[in-house]
Amino acid sequence: MGKIKSIFAKMFAPIGRLFSKFRSWLSEVWYKFRQTKFMVKLGAILSFIPKKIASKIQYNKRKAVWGIVFIIPLMIGFIYFFFIPFMQTVYYSFCYVKGAAGEGVQTQFLGLGNYQYIFSEHPTYTQTLSSSIISILVDVPIILIFSLIIAVILNTQFKGRALVRAIFFMPVIFNSQAIEAALSTSTVMQDSINATTNELFASMFSFQDFLLSANLPVTFVGYLGDAVTRIYDIISYSGVQILIFLSGIQSVPKHLYEAAKIEGATQYEIFWKITFPMVSPLMLTAGVYTIVDAFLRSDVLRELKQFISAGNVTSNYGIASFLGTPIDDGIKTYLSNYGINAAMSWLFCLGALLIIAIILFLLSRMVFYYDE
Repeated sequence: MGKIKSIFAKMFAPIGRLFSKFRSWLSEVWYKFRQTKFMVKLGAILSFIPKKIASKIQYNKRKAVWGIVFIIPLMIGFIYFFFIPFMQTVYYSFCYVKGAAGEGVQTQFLGLGNYQYIFSEHPTYTQTLSSSIISILVDVPIILIFSLIIAVILNTQFKGRALVRAIFFMPVIFNSQAIEAALSTSTVMQDSINATTNELFASMFSFQDFLLSANLPVTFVGYLGDAVTRIYDIISYSGVQILIFLSGIQSVPKHLYEAAKIEGATQYEIFWKITFPMVSPLMLTAGVYTIVDAFLRSDVLRELKQFISAGNVTSNYGIASFLGTPIDDGIKTYLSNYGINAAMSWLFCLGALLIIAIILFLLSRMVFYYDE
């Protein structure tokens, strides 16, 4: 191994020397360029305002001023590219929206017509949204617990630890949009993977019968049994959470573990008295990420995509005319796809915010801050 390293060192030594000479030449050219009259005057002009601020304002206030200066571009981008379109969708969700060539967007207020259509006439959206919310409430505790356990295991010293860490993070790479689009076309392969996973666990033993024989509650057994049947999805969705918990565990002060071992604490006691309290603040971060990620993977987005293009939907809760043009056929009135999409998006957003609020409220009860 040492001979191979020396061979490679000799091969790349000329390239390294050439790069070093180029870097020194570039720094010398840059230094001379900075000393030119143009750059000196430009520097004086650009530093005029900061010097004035430094001479007139105290240091603490100066930090606050520069903080505001640096955050202004972010706030402009946030307001123009996010907040204004975000608030427009609120208005669009109560309107019939029509895109006219050369005239921009035309709207007519409907009231709750779009929402009444979603809850009363759309066949699947409310059912899909409610099932997604229930599924997320079930999945979040499982993913967080699994991620924390795996992070604790990966923090221990064993051979091949780097390889195991890479294996657990691979699902994050494979869940990228390009890979997901490619795998979505191969439904036969996905079905065979799921069937193989289920048959593997079934051939080993009946997990639910094993838990029931241990006199555990039936509800708890059903919850764990469902988690085992979806172990592939749980592992796929836990990569980022494992990294979050792993970074938190590695930042725990080492002297706490050393003091606990000197006092004779077991690994079980160390986990519950040191590891879990110290990483508990990261539960909030991992929980919010898990909820957002689960919503982005849910079937609700498939329902939303049906209304992203221009068009009308016949409904009992629409309008009789749009900007002076009669569109009532005598039986039903019309709703625009754009308005329905905006209303669905807001229901989707409110559902996500509701779940985040519930999870944050529950997890905040378990959070321990070392500095407090």
